[in-house]
Amino acid sequence: MITNLKLQNFRKFKDLELKFDSKTVILYGDNAQGKSSILEAIHIILNGTSPWSGSDEYVKNNQNGITKHSRIEIVVSDIKYAHYKDNNRKIYMIDSHKTTSKKFFTNNRATIFNPEKIDLLMLSPSRRRDFLDETISYINYEYPDILKRFRKSLRQRNSYLKKLSKKFYEKGIIARNDPQLNFWTKQLIELSTQIYKERISLINKFQSEDFQLEYEYCSEELDELNRNKEDSKIKILLEKVLEDNKKKDIATGYSNIGPQRDDWRIFTDQDIKKYGSRGQKRVAIGNLIFKAHTIIAKEIGYFPTLLLDDIASELDRDNTEEIFNKEVLEKQQTFITTVNPKVLPKDLKENAQLLDLNKL
Repeated sequence: MITNLKLQNFRKFKDLELKFDSKTVILYGDNAQGKSSILEAIHIILNGTSPWSGSDEYVKNNQNGITKHSRIEIVVSDIKYAHYKDNNRKIYMIDSHKTTSKKFFTNNRATIFNPEKIDLLMLSPSRRRDFLDETISYINYEYPDILKRFRKSLRQRNSYLKKLSKKFYEKGIIARNDPQLNFWTKQLIELSTQIYKERISLINKFQSEDFQLEYEYCSEELDELNRNKEDSKIKILLEKVLEDNKKKDIATGYSNIGPQRDDWRIFTDQDIKKYGSRGQKRVAIGNLIFKAHTIIAKEIGYFPTLLLDDIASELDRDNTEEIFNKEVLEKQQTFITTVNPKVLPKDLKENAQLLDLNKL
């Protein structure tokens, strides 16, 4: 549990120190008081990234625009973690000793849920794919490297496809057996196999009687992947589908098939994306994140810190109580922001620490 947070030159805060004495912390106050910035700082020091901005945007600058030294510091179970940002240099310290980023982020994680995430998950296929990949990365520390290599191979293949596309339109040549194209296609198949295996496994872990995720492949030919869990069978199917689509890839100048073009949907008693109201979408995404918490916890041995940023602002009373389910919130330390704490359930506030940021 986080018991102390210090910020220096972070967003609007020149110097801020907060002490926490509860597993549920409610940060409330008027707009522009820094509620979301505090959650952002916690997310950065627990995950290494900001949930909604570039890597340097959170550093508070002086009047001349010169970047100052920035620091985020927390205490978790009497262990002090410090994240320093000085221009383009990052330093990680545990109990005043420098350490690597891998060791720094091994024992602490956080997940954030805010209104913007609902829109991103319900409107943007790329963000839905990112959600799966981010969740897998909590569980499999090698997965980010797989993604990095996949994206590099995809860029290389697409770049070469553009050259072949130009040759096709200028000379009418369809170079389906081009050696360099075959090389990048083979690389893409190898890495796509690992991505599909991890994504399908994760999708299956979300399934329950009243909540399902349905993975949507960019090609119906790939639906068979749901029945093939062996690497060799996945590769054989991908080889066939990519070979069948090479002509189209050359004509368009990019890769039309692969995990970079897939999607997924949430189903409860209906297709939430198509038929759910905004309130129902919020509840469904909230349940999704809580289920992801449980999946991650089973794999890594603890529940990540939960950051809930103003998620009650558009929910009715019944949906608010469903999001703030007591059994769910007690599993990890939870930080909640709101303009008006009166909209939160009474029993939630009775067991929480309330901090009025208007008085800072």
